[in-house]
Amino acid sequence: MGSATRLGSGLFGIGMLAFGVLNFVFGTPVLGLEPLPDWLPAQTLWTYIIALLLVVGGVCVLSDRLRPRQSAIMLGGLLSLWLILQVPTLLANIHNGSKWTSAFECLALCSAAWVLAHALSDSATVRTSWNGRLRRLADIGRYGFGITLPVFGALHFIYWQYVASVIPGWIPGSPVFWAYFTGCAHIAAGLAILSGVQARLAATMLGIMFGSWVLIVHVPRVLASPHNQSEWTSLCVAIALCGGAWLMAGYLARSSVTVDTSQDHRPQREPASA
Repeated sequence: MGSATRLGSGLFGIGMLAFGVLNFVFGTPVLGLEPLPDWLPAQTLWTYIIALLLVVGGVCVLSDRLRPRQSAIMLGGLLSLWLILQVPTLLANIHNGSKWTSAFECLALCSAAWVLAHALSDSATVRTSWNGRLRRLADIGRYGFGITLPVFGALHFIYWQYVASVIPGWIPGSPVFWAYFTGCAHIAAGLAILSGVQARLAATMLGIMFGSWVLIVHVPRVLASPHNQSEWTSLCVAIALCGGAWLMAGYLARSSVTVDTSQDHRPQREPASA
């Protein structure tokens, strides 16, 4: 497992574990991301069941000995269910920016989970029929993750006032500039990942950008409001998305090595001048 994948796996596992802890502490689903249907009975019970799954999944992903691949598959399935449940909520609130943010954050995390499951499958010593399936899911995850980024960028432009309001005052330059700049960075990274042009570099820079937000934006806001569930959730999302970006960088690195290796083994034609 490469260094980018290992870093991404750790951050993603921490994010999932933290989601579960938040569920236990506040007794409510993950704000925005975990849309339990109103008709579902015993919602508190389901909240704690999902919290347990998130904690177990996060801990196992962080460990090399506690079935991390199976845990990543479980997290991928859970996040896929959340994504499906996001669709009716988004369609019913099509002009609500927070619903767009939540739905596409869920898509990004779901995509990252399947990329992680494939990475852990690739590093396993025993190959199974799951390897090919997880490879296909990881390929889909690449495009799913890539699609989310232009959407995040567009939301930065549409809701620039909110984005500018969370930029710390000590950062040089206008907060409005940083709102637009990060919006452009999202769009550029998404197009690179989708097209394959400088995709690995884009994912790496995205991981650095998300990581800087964790330290510069979200950690200070949590320290300023330690009892605010929304701030804690935003911090956990940022950590998990940072992990997703590094997982994507690792996936793209492995993909480029595979392509180069296959090209090296192609039969070569003698030059016409020989």
